[in-house]
Amino acid sequence: MDMPGEEEYVYEYDNEFDLENPFTSPADEPIASLLDAEGHHSPSVSAAASAVRRDAAGFISKVRYDGELSVHPRVAYLALNYVDRFLSKRQLPFGHKPWAPRLLAISCLSIAAKMQRVATISIADIQGDEEFMFDAVTIRRMERVVLGALEWRARSVTPIAFLGFFLSACFPPPQHPPLLDDVKARAVDLLIRAQPEVKMADYAPSVVAASALLAAAGEIAGAHLPAFQAGVAACPFVNSVSMILIKPHIFVLHPLNPA
Repeated sequence: MDMPGEEEYVYEYDNEFDLENPFTSPADEPIASLLDAEGHHSPSVSAAASAVRRDAAGFISKVRYDGELSVHPRVAYLALNYVDRFLSKRQLPFGHKPWAPRLLAISCLSIAAKMQRVATISIADIQGDEEFMFDAVTIRRMERVVLGALEWRARSVTPIAFLGFFLSACFPPPQHPPLLDDVKARAVDLLIRAQPEVKMADYAPSVVAASALLAAAGEIAGAHLPAFQAGVAACPFVNSVSMILIKPHIFVLHPLNPA
């Protein structure tokens, strides 16, 4: 496999990556750019349902909820997105080895931490209770394999990137109700918690984002829920018949315009 040189590899991390604004420069039509890109960044259903993905997701979740490691939720979220995108494009080298999914997960966590410009993740610490330890050279090589499969496009378009658009569609500035920031924060929390579920791969990131926003609005700003529903329904690329209502570990079809 042809890989970029070391200098280009380092340059990939020069700018902090914002999940809410994945593009390096402002687009003339931000939502059109997001919609054009989302299909290239969505995991395949077969990849999401694979045993390798299940094991990698389990390791990332274990690291994420280990109170002593303090891995930021968005780092874990981006790492699992890299796992999904990688497995959607190619099989994992040494996939038959029981340690292969863990190597993939650790490498994706390392890339995500660099992209998010958070405190460096200690590779030794996140492998603390594992019988077999990977050294830094092995992990760095696997990072390059992952980035090569992603065609060095590490700025993922995830559901989080669509939240700002939907919020503006529902309540154009300066009409933002006081609870809007809380609704957005809850929607992000729902997306992060729900991401490991295989069911997520059935839907485009834009639909997942709209669904999370409606679920969050229903919890936090129930009086404004009709306005949220109307704003989302007015978007031509959202299925107006049904949407998924996202709650932690629960996925059901929910009518966008209930009778």
